[in-house]
Amino acid sequence: MGDLITDIFVTVKPTLERMQLTARSIRSLIENTEPSQYRLTVCLDGEVPGVPLDGKHTEQAMAIPFFARLQHDADYILQSFENEGLGPTINRAVSHIQSVNDWYSHPTHGDPTKVAPLITMCQDDLIYSRDWLPILASRFLAYEKTKKLGFASGVECIEHPVRETLGTNLVTKDWIRASQMMARREYWTKLLPIPRFDPETGKVRAKPNDGMGSGVDWWLIRNHEDSVCRSGRTNLVVPGLVVHAGYDKSTWLKRDLPESDSDKIAMKERK
Repeated sequence: MGDLITDIFVTVKPTLERMQLTARSIRSLIENTEPSQYRLTVCLDGEVPGVPLDGKHTEQAMAIPFFARLQHDADYILQSFENEGLGPTINRAVSHIQSVNDWYSHPTHGDPTKVAPLITMCQDDLIYSRDWLPILASRFLAYEKTKKLGFASGVECIEHPVRETLGTNLVTKDWIRASQMMARREYWTKLLPIPRFDPETGKVRAKPNDGMGSGVDWWLIRNHEDSVCRSGRTNLVVPGLVVHAGYDKSTWLKRDLPESDSDKIAMKERK
C-alpha cells in the first residue's frame, strides 16, 4: 500500500452519555492505525458539553480532556454547534475532504503524496484491530473490479445476509451498516449530497432521533440512482476487523443492535 491510503472522517455526537465511549473509540483508531496512512477529520455534530458541577458524571468528565487533544490528534475538526444530524454531517465531511484533495491534485503544483484515493466513514463507537486499514483497503482494491464493489467495511453486521463467500473471513453483502463504509472518493462524491427528504420514510430525514434512524445507509445502498443496489454493485465485508462497541448504546434504537458472540468477546479484549 502507498503511504496515504484514505481520508477518514469520524462522526461524533458529543453528549455526556457517549463521551467516554467516543474517547475510547478514537484512541483505538489512533493507536491501531499508522499515521502516514490516513488523514483524520473529526466531525462534531453539536456543541461539546461542559463538565457538570454536581459530581454525578465522574466517568464522563474524565473523557472531556480527550476532546481537548483532538487539536493534536485530528488533521481537521468540523463542528456544527447545533445538532443537525448524520446526513448534513456526512455532506459537510465529504465536501471538505474533496476540497483538500482537489488542492493537492493541481496538475503542475500539486502534491501526489497528499492525495488519498479512498474515503472511510467511521462512527464514534468502533474499536479497531491492529493494521485494520491496510487489510481492509488492500482487500477492497483486490476485489473492486472483479466483484464490482461499492463499499468495504470491517464491521460484520450479522443482520444482513451474505451474498458470496470469497475466502476465510471475507464475504460480500449487498447491504451493510453505516457504522463503517470505505469507498473510492469519486464514488462518495457521486452519491452526495444526502437530501433532507428521506424516501424510505417519506418524511424529513431523522438525525437519528425519536426511535428513527437517519437512513443515510439506505441512501448510499439503495436510494440514490447510483447506489450500490441500483447500480448492480455489492459490498466487501471483513468480519471482526472492526467491532461496533456501541451496539448496546444506539442513539435511535431502544434495543441492542445485533452482534456476533465473537465480536462481543473482541469488544471486551480490545483496548
